[in-house]
Formats: sequence, structure tokens, C-alpha cells
Amino acid sequence: MQKKRKKLKKIKYNDIINMSLQTSRFHGQEVVNSFNLFVDTEKSSVVGDGQSKGDDVHIHFQNQTLQAGDGEYIKLSLVNFTMFNNLHQVNKNNSAVKVYGTGPSGAFETSFDLERKNYSCLKDLATSFATQLGAALAPNSSAASYENTTILPASISMSATDNRLLNITLTSKNGGGSTVAHDITALKIQTRAVDGDSNVILGGLRLDDSTDETFQSFKVTGVTSSATTIQVQGYFPMQRLSDPYVYLRCSSQQNGLEMSVLSNDRGSFATDVLNSDILAKMFKDTEFINYDSTTGDEYFMHLQQRKVANLRLFLTDSKGRKLGRRSAERDTGTAAGLADGTGSFLNLNQSTLGNLSFTAVIRVDIIRNTMPQKLQSEGPKPLLPARLGQSVYQFQDQGMPKL
Repeated sequence: MQKKRKKLKKIKYNDIINMSLQTSRFHGQEVVNSFNLFVDTEKSSVVGDGQSKGDDVHIHFQNQTLQAGDGEYIKLSLVNFTMFNNLHQVNKNNSAVKVYGTGPSGAFETSFDLERKNYSCLKDLATSFATQLGAALAPNSSAASYENTTILPASISMSATDNRLLNITLTSKNGGGSTVAHDITALKIQTRAVDGDSNVILGGLRLDDSTDETFQSFKVTGVTSSATTIQVQGYFPMQRLSDPYVYLRCSSQQNGLEMSVLSNDRGSFATDVLNSDILAKMFKDTEFINYDSTTGDEYFMHLQQRKVANLRLFLTDSKGRKLGRRSAERDTGTAAGLADGTGSFLNLNQSTLGNLSFTAVIRVDIIRNTMPQKLQSEGPKPLLPARLGQSVYQFQDQGMPKL
């Protein structure tokens, strides 16, 4: 008897799980209309909505409005996506490093960025880190410059036998090129979450509390007043890029779900799962970002509204950020390009006058999932006015017989 009760309880629980996403609403689906929407965003701000950009397009349907009838809904499916990969593997969202230390002139605070570009190997990435760190430390120490004495990983192939761990040694030099003591007695190197994902690139620890000046993202040795070298080691394997996908999002309400980390650029959330605006994600190749559907049903969304007069499609990274731009730069239009000495782009029109755009084919299906029950019988006829009546109306007196 006890085993029977447990079995019944399990069946009841599974029934609740199966109904949690209301899958029963879509039984017996029937496509009543289907057509393709061809998208090209290269000149969308000129021949379309003036607010459109190559990576954020507003499509207005005018007299071609998408509309579903009673018992129907609209389904959007991505069939094809093509985009030139005019992005940098290391960009504003994964290049920032923060430094706190104590030198001969007292406490100091500085920061630097890895060179924003594509890297063919981890050695080049480690070299960029060492060079930029040395340039940031020199004004705050007794050294005129720092020499990159050791750079690891040393391999120039991702398939080479290597542990892929960052390990650099900087040797302090005076103006004549002789080795001298650097006089740095404390040094904290941080990869902060508020600045992006540089911890993933460099294999360091992520700092979530940006106010913590004592946090150490790397193993740092040689920090004494008499030392002439500083060694920095990463705890985890390095990567050439932090995000291998581009996400295509649609502003229309749909029934999909996403983990809140995929939207953390737009605020902090108390729940793990949110209603999603992601239509698809595409893998970044060397030259292209391309996707071709195999079945037509890999990436789709069921819209909550039955009438769609305009559609907004935009691209982000895995954290909901504009490609190659930090949170405070959401309105700028350049993801990668020529920059000045501070790392600021010299031109912000890559998505309008440049080469940041995409083409896509989206299949639109109008699907009937229920057959509405409507009144088919003839409605009641209105009574004739009294002046047209043929006789006096007779009414019973509260059920009493007529006299």
C-alpha cells in the first residue's frame, strides 16, 4: 500500500510539471499563413526609420501589418543570418584592468586596457598585458620603464601542448637601461565585473564588489622595496575572446525564457529566469557570423500580441550589452575601429555609415491553436411596440388563476 501511494504522488507531480509551461495550449497547431521577411540593415537609417542602425533596426510594416485572428498567434523563426565579423575579440567589454598599489610616493590608483584587437595566440595577449601593466606602474615607482623578462604562455598555437596560464615577469629599469629596485611595496591587480569580462580573457578572479580595494585577481610576487622584478600569474587558463556568440533579440513580447545573467546589463534581478527577448544566437567565425537553419524550428518565438505594426531587431553580447560597447555607451554606434590614446573611438558611426550591419531571413507563421466557439443560432427577436399589438397582453397574477 505504501509503494502504491508513492507512485500516485509521483504521477501527480509530473502532471504539474508538464502543465507548468502551458504546453497544452498549443496542441493541434495548424499553419494558416506563412511567408518570409527579408531583412537588410546596411542602410536602414536612410531608407527606413531614422533611428535605425545596422545592429539595431526598427521595421515598420505600414499596410503590411502582421495580424492573427481569433484563436491564432504569430510565430517568428530565424531561417538565415549573415554578418561580417567586424568586431574585435578583445574590446571595451573585456579589456579593462584596475590597479591599486603603494609606491615611493605613497598609495596610487590607476587602470589600463589591453590593446583592443584580434589575437592569433595567447602569447600575444600575455605580451599586451605585460606591456600595458609596465606602462601603468612606471609613473608610480622608481623605475623609468619595465622590461618584459618572461612571457608565458610561450606557444603560438592553440593546439600546442601548454597549460595556457598567464605568467609574466617585469624587470624595472632606470633611464640608462640598468636594473633598479622598483620600490613598490603593495600591489593589487583586479579584473572587476563592473568593467567587463577581462578575468575570462586573462584567467584571473572576477571581482564583484567594485569598492573592494584589497581584492587580488592574480598571484603577485616580488612586491618589496628592494625587489627589481614583479611576477604576475593567472589562476586559470587564458582565452582569446570572452564571448563566442552574437545574440539577436526582438523587442516584441514572447513566451521564451532566459536566465537573468543574459540580461544583467539592464539591471539586477531577484529571479534566475526572466521572460526573454532572445530570438537566436550565432557563433562568431573568423570572418563571418553566420547561421543557417536546418529544420526551421531551432530558433523561434511565439509573440504574445496578435497584431504587430512594427518590429525591433537588435544585436547584443551574452550579457545584453551592445556589441563592443560598455553599459554607459549603449547609444554609441561603433563596436570596433580606430581609437585615440585614451581608447575612445575617433568615429562613432560604424553602425550607420560603416560596416556594422547584418542580413537575415525570418519566417512568419500565423498559427491556429484553438477553434473559437461562436454563437451560431438566430438571436432573439425584439417585441413589437404596444401600438402594433393585435390584442391585450395577458399576465398571470403571481401564479393565481385568471378570473
